[in-house]
Amino acid sequence: MTDDPNPSSAAQSPPSLPEGEPLETAVLFVDLVSSSDFASVLGLREYARYIDSFEQLCRTQCEHFFRVARHYDWKSAHVPYEIQFLGDELIVYMHTDKRHRDVYQLLALAITLKCGWLGTALNKERLQAGAPSAELAAGIHVGSVWAQRTPTGYKRRGFTINVAKRVESASREGQNFRIYVSDPAMKRVNRQIRNVLFSPRKIVQMKGVVVPVGVYEVMDSFINPGPTQTKPPRLEPSLFEGFANVAQFALDTNAFDLWIHSCLQVADEARNGKKVTDDNLERCRRILNIDPKNACALHHLAQGLRDRGEFETALLVYQDLTSHWPGFADGWLEMGKTLKMTGDLTAARNAILQARRCGVEGHEEPLPELPAPGASHLI
Repeated sequence: MTDDPNPSSAAQSPPSLPEGEPLETAVLFVDLVSSSDFASVLGLREYARYIDSFEQLCRTQCEHFFRVARHYDWKSAHVPYEIQFLGDELIVYMHTDKRHRDVYQLLALAITLKCGWLGTALNKERLQAGAPSAELAAGIHVGSVWAQRTPTGYKRRGFTINVAKRVESASREGQNFRIYVSDPAMKRVNRQIRNVLFSPRKIVQMKGVVVPVGVYEVMDSFINPGPTQTKPPRLEPSLFEGFANVAQFALDTNAFDLWIHSCLQVADEARNGKKVTDDNLERCRRILNIDPKNACALHHLAQGLRDRGEFETALLVYQDLTSHWPGFADGWLEMGKTLKMTGDLTAARNAILQARRCGVEGHEEPLPELPAPGASHLI
């Protein structure tokens, strides 16, 4: 017997679907490269500690990063982001009304996580033993997910998350920062940000994705992981200290991990009041012996030479920089400023116009006024 007057009604009524809504979301996946190799040689307890150290670092850095971002970037107490862990992977979701800013913040977070991970005791021990550092790879994608509200945020479902994971998987084959952004993510930030340089678009076939996906690798970055005179570091202070202590040694041993140089060089310049020290200048020269096209080394070498009054040599370096990276707005801008200093106003004007084509606002550097034709002959 049952109290239901119509026993078959429960079977006939479909279960109610949870409420939800489409939500455009920026997704970051960060993964430990070669974690399976570690799992095959470490005991269960040691491998668990390895994964736990990664998770703890990510939690510490994410909490610090978004606390700084709330105060200095959004200037708001509420920033809609969530983090999750899936095995040896970190997933970060963001969905503000500023789509390009979401992608940029996730780029900055991925770079700071790489710096923090490099400075861990594990990597310090590996480097001292002559082994390569354990690496992180990251992928960023933007798209709509089906979002159901929960007491702590959202429960998300959708193909966007799958694609973000595939972008991260592809990034392990990268040659520079091992951070890939997808076509949709690139559209949000292209010409919106000036301190990150990307590779040309490349098509990768991804498992489970029928249509090939276009991706771009972060080739160089001028994002400062350290403190400035007016702002705390993007990288949590104790993690930044670890990175700063290990970075130069890592460069001396991992010759082709040049992303380390870029992060260290930018942090050093900010710490020294935007000045390139003699040690930094020499570091740039050593990096250019390895990679003559390295944007960060070229930029800071030219800046250091200009600060020392070596204008002609600085201009030669700026010519290399803008030749290798014609879309780098600040390369053109600094070249224009240097040409102004030498009195070559026509060339300075052309360089500043190139900078404006690449995204520099007109108020940042006025165009020099050229003398009227024949004015120099007037008495």
